[in-house]
Amino acid sequence: MKRASCPSCGAPVVFRAATSLYVVCDFCRSTLLRSGEDLQNIGRMAELLEDSSPIRIGSEGRFRQRHFAVVGRIQLQYESGIWNEWHILFDDGRSAWLAEASGEFIVSAQVAVSDPLPAFATLAPEMPVTLDGRRFVVTDLATARCIAGEGELPFRVAAGYEVNTADLRGNDRFLTIDYSETPPLVFVGQSVAFADLQLDKLRDVQEPPAAAARQVAARAFSCPHCAAPLTLHSPATESVGCESCGSIIGIENENLSLLSRAAQVLREVPWLPLGTEGTLRGSEWRVIGFMRRSTSSAADADYRWSEYLLYNVQQGFAWLVEYQGHWNFARGLPNPPLVSRGEAKFRHAGSEFRLFNRGEAEVTYVVGEFYWRVTVGERCLVEDYICPPLMLSREVNARESTWSQAEYLEPAELCVAFGIKAPPPARTEVYANQPNPLVETHRQTCRLFWKLVLAATVVQLAFTFLFASELVLRQRLVLPAQNDEVTRSSQEFVLRSRARALLVRHQTSVVNNWLSVNTTLVEKNTGEAYLGLQEISHYRGVDDGEGWSEGSPTDEMVFKAVPAGTYHLVIEYELGSDSSEAVVDTIEVVRNPTGWSNYVLLLLFLAIFPLLSRWRRNAFEARRWHASDVGNDAGGDGDED
Repeated sequence: MKRASCPSCGAPVVFRAATSLYVVCDFCRSTLLRSGEDLQNIGRMAELLEDSSPIRIGSEGRFRQRHFAVVGRIQLQYESGIWNEWHILFDDGRSAWLAEASGEFIVSAQVAVSDPLPAFATLAPEMPVTLDGRRFVVTDLATARCIAGEGELPFRVAAGYEVNTADLRGNDRFLTIDYSETPPLVFVGQSVAFADLQLDKLRDVQEPPAAAARQVAARAFSCPHCAAPLTLHSPATESVGCESCGSIIGIENENLSLLSRAAQVLREVPWLPLGTEGTLRGSEWRVIGFMRRSTSSAADADYRWSEYLLYNVQQGFAWLVEYQGHWNFARGLPNPPLVSRGEAKFRHAGSEFRLFNRGEAEVTYVVGEFYWRVTVGERCLVEDYICPPLMLSREVNARESTWSQAEYLEPAELCVAFGIKAPPPARTEVYANQPNPLVETHRQTCRLFWKLVLAATVVQLAFTFLFASELVLRQRLVLPAQNDEVTRSSQEFVLRSRARALLVRHQTSVVNNWLSVNTTLVEKNTGEAYLGLQEISHYRGVDDGEGWSEGSPTDEMVFKAVPAGTYHLVIEYELGSDSSEAVVDTIEVVRNPTGWSNYVLLLLFLAIFPLLSRWRRNAFEARRWHASDVGNDAGGDGDED
């Protein structure tokens, strides 16, 4: 750490980073060049524009478990607003940059690359670029103007110079090519959440520094066209739409410029009033902007929806999107997927997303504040990929490609979050990423089904093993073909205990004939008899080269609740005259046979409920995909039964 005095005003200045060559005096704004032990005043630095950043010189934080301090800043302005590049110093003496733009924070450091860099003029959004074996995709092209700098800087900063920059993303890496020098500078970094930086010693944004007083006139002013009063809530605002006359006003360095008017013929009244504050998903948000957009899809269907811009000092910006009474909470996606335009499906963060809609979106109405120069008629290509309750949306125009992630919101949650008493717009149809309420019902129905199947199987097996079947008789009887009627008696068999059921099975060799069987079960000692009648027929042949068969040579009957005793069978046969062949009948008598018919019928009955539940679930998905312009995928809900 080197301490010195400003040669212009005598105020103390400090160099904490060995790589810092310049420092801007906090008191007189002089830019001081370090040359050995001396400081040289090379000019006065321009004033910084007041913004909404809570970070300041002296703030401290952590990145990847390493402590750092903020020692300098460069402020740049481009078409979509302003952003800060904070110069940070780690405890080991190495320095890096903390970029802050529209609520996104990126920590990056300069790296050397061996591959040749593409010229800025050859780049286009979504263009793939490979550097040192890693694939990136161009996401943003900007021509920025340096406004000013403060604190310690590793190079000289002069207000007013322009620089072309290209932002690229590749999985979890963020790459910036700075074309302000030859050869261009390359910075590689990573997007990080504000909370993960563990920042301390922040500026109290509720009590901005004195420099903010110069912006008061720009925060409360009158519309230059209709004189209606307007108020700006975010210092990052680049344009504001007048609710009274529809004019769109640009905000730049405290000056107001009328960008456009008239194109907004019909006045829209937002359901969520501008200026409304509420707590949503653990953060406090203020509604500062409202726009209406429309798109004509590939199927020539016209869709119109509303978007509310939310603002939070630390979280930046977010969106509430409403269509046909369905709501989504959307934020920019720091690590977008690397997929080609029009890809049918892809995996991201462990989930599969499928293309649902694509088309060209157009801004049709604007009111309130926005962080870029929004205009009525502004167009971009959009693609929506869904994995309910999530949706990933890609928007591409001539200068940038952006991804956002939206999560479906229940209207009741929104009303509670913002304290809205008015009923929300009525929901119609099924929305793209609306959770299927029947998925969980179907899952629970399937779970109950398998539990009942398991219970029924256990009971069936218990009957099978506890009341084991027993073969008490097996005898073969031959029926001569010459006799039309014949009576046969079986051997005796003993039932030592009462039989729950006694099955008598006839397995005959009858072919192309019929056989009438009257079976009488007789108890030897008491003479008690049980009678059963059957008819067995079996025909088969070949017709036009194809074999056919009708009936069966086997049949069986069951006698219920047969007492213990000694039994035999008396069987009266009547053989048909369709065939002259002799017939062999193999008789089997089984005590307490295992019955499976009731078990099968029960399973068929139970299966009705999951099948009905599945049909209802898939009907919901069919209604969802009916609104898609890329094909019906109702059956592919991705849920396992």
